[in-house]
Amino acid sequence: METLFQNGSKFNLILGSDILSPYFYLILIASLYLSFRLGFPQIRFLFLALKILTGNMDFKGSKGQLVHSQAFFAGIGSSLLAGSVIGTALAIAYGGIGVLFWIWVMSLFVMPIRFVSSTLAVKFRNQLPSGRYLSGPMYFIEKALRAKWLAVAFSLASMVTVLLFGGIFPFVGLTYITKEGLNLSGLSGPISISVILLFIVIGGVRRVGRASSILAPIGITLFIFGYVSLFSNAMISFFGFLSDVTNEAFSIKALQGGGAFGVLRALSVSLSTFFLSTETAVGKSSGIAGVVRTDYAAKQGLVSMLASFFEGFIMATLVGFVLYSYGAVNLETILSFPARILEQKESLSVILFCLSFLCFGILSLAGWFYSGEQNAFYVFGEKFSNFFRMLFIGSTLGFSYLYVKYGIDVLSFVMHWGYIAAVITSVPLLVSLMLLGKSANFELKKYLSESGARYEIFKDFYLLFLTLLPKNLISKIFGYFSTLRLPRFMMIPILKAFAKAYKINLSEAELEIKEYASLNQFFTRALRAEARIIDSAVNAVVSPTDSKITSFGNINQSTIIQAKGIDYSVKELLGSEKYYPFFTNGKYITFYLSPQDYHRIHSPFAGQILGYYYEPGKLFPVNDLAVLNIRGLFPKNERLITFLQTEYGKVAVIKVGASNVGKIRVTYDNKIVTNNWIRFAKEHHYKDVSIMIDKGSELGRFEMGSTVILVFENDTIDLTNIALGDKIQYGTTVGNFRSKTTKLPVKA
Repeated sequence: METLFQNGSKFNLILGSDILSPYFYLILIASLYLSFRLGFPQIRFLFLALKILTGNMDFKGSKGQLVHSQAFFAGIGSSLLAGSVIGTALAIAYGGIGVLFWIWVMSLFVMPIRFVSSTLAVKFRNQLPSGRYLSGPMYFIEKALRAKWLAVAFSLASMVTVLLFGGIFPFVGLTYITKEGLNLSGLSGPISISVILLFIVIGGVRRVGRASSILAPIGITLFIFGYVSLFSNAMISFFGFLSDVTNEAFSIKALQGGGAFGVLRALSVSLSTFFLSTETAVGKSSGIAGVVRTDYAAKQGLVSMLASFFEGFIMATLVGFVLYSYGAVNLETILSFPARILEQKESLSVILFCLSFLCFGILSLAGWFYSGEQNAFYVFGEKFSNFFRMLFIGSTLGFSYLYVKYGIDVLSFVMHWGYIAAVITSVPLLVSLMLLGKSANFELKKYLSESGARYEIFKDFYLLFLTLLPKNLISKIFGYFSTLRLPRFMMIPILKAFAKAYKINLSEAELEIKEYASLNQFFTRALRAEARIIDSAVNAVVSPTDSKITSFGNINQSTIIQAKGIDYSVKELLGSEKYYPFFTNGKYITFYLSPQDYHRIHSPFAGQILGYYYEPGKLFPVNDLAVLNIRGLFPKNERLITFLQTEYGKVAVIKVGASNVGKIRVTYDNKIVTNNWIRFAKEHHYKDVSIMIDKGSELGRFEMGSTVILVFENDTIDLTNIALGDKIQYGTTVGNFRSKTTKLPVKA
């Protein structure tokens, strides 16, 4: 079987192998230097990077326009799927299946390149008065290296790369998919893609981010289903595949007598093909990373380096496994492999596979489009960036027309010149990244020292596992089972075991344990009338729950302390645009309800219920481990906030959902239902009715446990007799109001 290494002229016609080897040696030097300079962050902080990507360390009060996951998928939309597929196939075609082993090794070392590029993009970004962010390698080249000429040279080369490598090449590839895989005739496919692309990019980078949060999960899901259904029946043993890859990687015979020079040439060209296809050191992803909403530049840097991990270790392995299983390991068999798949193009599996490439292809074009206009704006200003947008759409459609008319030669042409342009663009960027490694390392140390970020592997793995779980679905299922009414001979032992495990004081319950028909009924049990005493002092504010006090104090402007080194925005917590300004510089108390506690919620003071705000968030657990490690945990979770007007000021009673909380219910409005299948944020004000509630009266309940947060208006209360970690019963005084400010009832 002939590899492309044995017939370099064919490969040179496709890509231009003479220019690939220098790229490989430059990226190898940069990878090794930055790995040692930064202390191998790709190994030390891998799980920390995954935590940041999943969003459990976001800080919504930070400046920026995209969250980490949106920037990640928008930045690597093409490289994660299409780039990995094309790059792996061409690398194997040139160097044989053994080159996959060296892709794994090299992927580990190139991760710091993306870390440094994205970290610097955030650190040196510009913000216009309109709120728009300008970012990309040209800004940190100019500001940090003080080399305006080099920044301009990079931007000019980058615009050519965007048009050829990021625009025309993937667009023609998508035209091939719509024509050959989805049977769309003529230009109907390209025009449809253009319309979708324009809809996304006209909305700016925020819409690009929102599109990425929709298209990326859909694309990944479709790819997995298509991959499994198409190829699973013909796959060889995976461990046998790994063994063959390893053996071939160290087999000189596999290179057919090329000698030492042949070995180096085969590796350099093969690996260059893969890493260029996955857009490593081309600058596109860092331009999008620069607009991310983050409180530390290094956070997005850590997220960005995961791209190389997914591309090299996961996608390349999946692609190589399929090709090797089907015997597609040389030029002819690899080039004919797409036709073999499309023989089944009427099947659902192939349609799903093609649609997955369309999702990521559109996402890729949007990312490249944004990167191109950023470079055009940098060199020539706003007017030329508008012209560049039209040039991007016009050139992609024009070459798609040429492809439809003249066939595969058009794709080979744009592929050849696109890769050459990408190599030229990477040179100034790689040199700049090596020179600025010290600056990125400073940002990494700053983040680790100031943020309290933790990167213990087992703890990070646990938090990552929590983040990826379908928490809302699990909680709904748990809530369903908690309401099941089993036969008494089964239910009574279950209730007794539950009570014993959590040391529940049964003497306080309103009913005997045998009278509860379900676990949920027992969990939401009422207490005997005399079990709690409500402080009757006129200005005494009482605890709304049986719970543990986990945090309390002053709201600093609009920030609440979650735990040591971690805080969150009161605006994000409350949601309501109408009421949150009242609580700036106020006070707060956080109450944690364990499974042992009584789970009904009572009013902390007499007053009028003005309305509520419901936010359908996640359902992370609210235990100590989560509170100490998940940034902005409470604003992330599902919340139902009751706004209470007292004679002394407003109080927000925030009921926070958590894992295994089936529902949050309130007594004043039976229309409110949480944790539904379809959920939307909702704010409601009681304008036509005055709903009054007494101090200590039941306000609501958790169906399983969670957290309540009381937030008080500024200058209305003094917190008394409480300390961190205190176990407290509802009705106990937690503070005293100062002086009356209004009479009830009031208008909502």
